[in-house]
Amino acid sequence: MKCYYYLELYFTHVRIVGKGEVANKISSLLSSLGYIITGEKPNLYIVIGEIERALKFANKKVGLIFVSEDGEYIIPLKGESKGVSFISSIIADLLDSNLITTSRFSQKGLLSVDEFAWINALFTRNKEKVKELNKKLLERKRLYIYADGIPLITPEEYVKTETQSEADIIIGEGKCDKVILKPIKIIVGLYYTVKIPVEVLLYSIKVTLRSLFINENRVDVILTPANDNNIKQISRLLNAEHKVIDADTCEDMLYSYGGSILLKSARRAYGVTSCLAGLYL
Repeated sequence: MKCYYYLELYFTHVRIVGKGEVANKISSLLSSLGYIITGEKPNLYIVIGEIERALKFANKKVGLIFVSEDGEYIIPLKGESKGVSFISSIIADLLDSNLITTSRFSQKGLLSVDEFAWINALFTRNKEKVKELNKKLLERKRLYIYADGIPLITPEEYVKTETQSEADIIIGEGKCDKVILKPIKIIVGLYYTVKIPVEVLLYSIKVTLRSLFINENRVDVILTPANDNNIKQISRLLNAEHKVIDADTCEDMLYSYGGSILLKSARRAYGVTSCLAGLYL
């Protein structure tokens, strides 16, 4: 049986529609976390003002978040169960706002299959089966997963099994009659010009991943412009490949290595800028 993959992109290319203090705060915060604020080909719209204005963007094939003009209410309108809820919570925390979620998953305190894939840096295939499995999760509030050797965050509604035959979801290779989640290669760039303590390097990596709600242990490759014992220690600790790339910026290292940039360069620790990319294998 032939398997078909579909890739769900992280919502990190953001267009902010609106002006004023609230819009500026949101833009500044997301930019400081590495989100790409853009007017060209965004995959997430954040609309500030009247909800009627936000609904004009509902037909676009992207995520959509509504923010009231005074910043008091944050409502994910489209793509909530695909990860837009995570970005909405960042904005709500920033503005000390009321986050209003409407998906059946959030109402039942569950993570959808798409959200489970998001936090664990996985991509999915068998799109229609994912929809069926989401319905199954809502009905019985539990799914069974099989994973071999991949560090995972597993909410209580996702229960590990010993065999593939028992599982609803297989992580890695498996039969196409199951929902298959494949790991995304997660690439973290660390750019610095002087030797940085181990603790600072590790903190920078973990905060980078937290900025996108990704499991902080899901690092496959670490890029740096130079080699030193501290980064070697970090790569062993995280069981990640380390590669030295001579470049002028963090993003240049990612471009040289390959993959889709998820978070642009941002200073998350003293003396270090970090950036993030994903490679769909």
